Amino acid sequence: MKKTTTTLAALTAVAIALGAAPEDGEAQAGTSAAQVAAQVQGFYDQTRTVQTAFYQSHYDRIYRRTTRSRGVLTISRPGKLRFDYLGGNGKVVVSDGALMTVYEPGDDGAAGQYAQAPVREEGIPSALAFLTGDARLDRDFTFRLRDASDFRWEGHVLELRPRRDEPAYRRVFLYVDDDPSTAGVVRRVLIQDHDGNLNRFDFQRMRFNRSVAESRFAFTPPQGARRI
Repeated sequence: MKKTTTTLAALTAVAIALGAAPEDGEAQAGTSAAQVAAQVQGFYDQTRTVQTAFYQSHYDRIYRRTTRSRGVLTISRPGKLRFDYLGGNGKVVVSDGALMTVYEPGDDGAAGQYAQAPVREEGIPSALAFLTGDARLDRDFTFRLRDASDFRWEGHVLELRPRRDEPAYRRVFLYVDDDPSTAGVVRRVLIQDHDGNLNRFDFQRMRFNRSVAESRFAFTPPQGARRI
């Protein structure tokens, strides 16, 4: 019992640090979940492209380890996205709407390796489908507002649960602006999978509806890269 309690305490501490709150903690009376969801959906319905810096924190529950990375995310609705990881990483995650490619360069300039799979089988693109226009909040999710203070957030926190089984994730938390001038803008996304792992993306310097070439989402691994 002591070991289990310690494990739960450790997970809770990391979850709070990443922005996840305990299971309870409904939002206070005021703005409804439906209103926030409508603001988010309405904003992204009018958005063609998103370009933003991202800061990613991934917590592995088994190893109790958090890894952090950063880069640039580009979205072209509907369905296309690309993560370019910076800071010496060089990793690329790109989806053309149907197929996702994950490329990781090798050490010392080696060609590296890559994997490809249908988008629906992969966690990050399917969990971010509301951003890419492949899902609608009012159709594909149940949702509720959480108490933002539990998440150390000053806006709204909207918890989403998929209406149909999603092998890649259990639920998604959207951290939403409450400033009327930017109503519906999602500044942070926290994804929890079925094993309790947490994947958080913080977005900064967001730009909307800028021109993005379609070739941005047609990634070809370098010659010599090994497919896995």
